Amino acid sequence: MLSFGNKEFRNLQEQVLKNAQDIETLKGRENLQIVIVEELPEVGNPNYIYLVPNNDEEEANVYDEYIWLADSEEYEKIGGVNIDLSSLVTLNTDQTINSTKTIANGKELRIGTSDENKYFTISNSSNRLLINAVGIASRLQFGSYLTNIIPTSTSQDIGANNAYWQNLWLSGNIDFGNDAKISKDTSNRVIIQYGGSTILKVGTATYINADFLPEENVTYDLGSSSYCWKDAYIAGNISDGVDSVSVANIASKVTSSYASGTFDSNGESTIDISGGTPTGLFIFAYGNCECFLHLTATMVQNADLSPIRVACPMIYNSGTVNGWLNISRTSDTLTISVIDGTNHVDSGYAWTLTKTNLI
Repeated sequence: MLSFGNKEFRNLQEQVLKNAQDIETLKGRENLQIVIVEELPEVGNPNYIYLVPNNDEEEANVYDEYIWLADSEEYEKIGGVNIDLSSLVTLNTDQTINSTKTIANGKELRIGTSDENKYFTISNSSNRLLINAVGIASRLQFGSYLTNIIPTSTSQDIGANNAYWQNLWLSGNIDFGNDAKISKDTSNRVIIQYGGSTILKVGTATYINADFLPEENVTYDLGSSSYCWKDAYIAGNISDGVDSVSVANIASKVTSSYASGTFDSNGESTIDISGGTPTGLFIFAYGNCECFLHLTATMVQNADLSPIRVACPMIYNSGTVNGWLNISRTSDTLTISVIDGTNHVDSGYAWTLTKTNLI
């Protein structure tokens, strides 16, 4: 099917239009197209001018021109043309190309469909093969399935900075060369590899097999005031860029063990303070119960100290109830007990008193 807008067929158009300009039945028809056929179809298209080879002429390349009259449902011969069309590619029903044909630069091969407003074009523009679909949602397909698309060099792109593909569906890998690859494992985790080693695994959890560094120094944060990480598990050191300290040393600087023991049958236990009066913020813990205890020198400096009472959960008959931590002093001994007024904590429970270094 040859369009009147193609420069390749200017001579052909001039001859056909010269023959058709005085034909009343063609007046008012727009978008006329020239169709080369071996024989006229049973029913024609009123927008086509059919060229049929005239085999009776002694001279080659003679074509008779016909138009279809829809009202009378018949063809009318409007003239003839003499032109060499051997270099043109023409395809009609059940026809094939049996010899080499060339599409000149800037020209196109149009492949029509049953709907004349829907067709494909193949052209050569600036030494590039262009396949375009008009009125059709198209895809590039060879055979039954899409074939491999392989560039001839590493300088060729898929898309451009002003023409993007929308989505990309992959079942395989993205390989950047130089041992850099993005893939997916059997657990549907995204795997990033470099140098033959797995650097990052992203799934329900993210695994990093490399140092995790910011692009610029003293610029980016880890978390924020609105989005905080929950827990940090660190086995090495923490550094501010100048000083470095191990996590174990940090823990020892924050808290230190002061005393420990076990409640006796009376629900009491003692602490030897002959080495010095305990002051500061302490954590008293036994079982799964904890309470904070702030001791000052004034509170515990005198012997025969009246009991200090601090609200603290207590365990009684294997149950946890509200109670009080009582601390009293006799000479160089502190006596501690946990009671709910009348009952003491069950005997045999181990306790610890940990000093914090916060205050």
